[in-house]
Amino acid sequence: MSEFNAFLKTQNDIDAVNAISAFLAFKDIPQASSPPVDMVIHAGNAILETAQAACKTALEANCPLLFSGGIGHSTTLLVETVRAETLLPETHLEDRSEAEIFGTLASEVWKFPREKLILETRSANCGENATFTKIRLTELGLEPRTAILFQDPVMQLRTFVTFQKAWQDASCVTVFHSCPTFIPRLEMRDGIVTYAAGLPSGLWSPERFMSLIMGEIARLRDDENGYGPRGRRFIPHVEIPSEIEVAYQHVHELLKNHGNAKDRVLT
Repeated sequence: MSEFNAFLKTQNDIDAVNAISAFLAFKDIPQASSPPVDMVIHAGNAILETAQAACKTALEANCPLLFSGGIGHSTTLLVETVRAETLLPETHLEDRSEAEIFGTLASEVWKFPREKLILETRSANCGENATFTKIRLTELGLEPRTAILFQDPVMQLRTFVTFQKAWQDASCVTVFHSCPTFIPRLEMRDGIVTYAAGLPSGLWSPERFMSLIMGEIARLRDDENGYGPRGRRFIPHVEIPSEIEVAYQHVHELLKNHGNAKDRVLT
């Protein structure tokens, strides 16, 4: 039985998780009347679907594609996923940054032109994705006016506001858009809680997914423990709707009352 069933028992439980997930997978894509897209930026994660979608978008926009990601928390998972899909030889995976792995996938598997690829290979977290991307573009003399961000969907909102903050003092005004690729959802099928039909393969383990969505809300809060101006000052103020706070508290109580889950998911 799915590990989700260890935490989630009712439709209300599932609805609470889905509400949090949809909030985090912030979507703000360019409209038909928007200025042309100058750049697509993909922040490293372990879900191949996000990078493939970034490639497709950059091809359609006929613009450069920047992969940002050094060696961080998701690198091992990314390597395991690529290895399981047998997409690249082992020599392209050993001691490689996330940006290098995705860059190789883009050019050799997804047929993205090498001359339009930019790699940022130092960042190890979301804040560094933004900071080091800005430095890399400055080194290249590039000032995108409009950029689309791709990231792990549950980190999409934090990535969006982090890039906005990193660019607030830039010499050029860059309008960022956010494309979560897909919205993670859970559903119950035959008494088993699982990912909704139609979502990509290779998603997070249930335990990792729960840990990610709970950790993201805590980071987005503008309090002494969060990443906002009243806390660690990594991001601008983010307004968390009351219904999302209610959903968060609901899921927090479920996990807190589940002995082993508290240590694994809430820390």
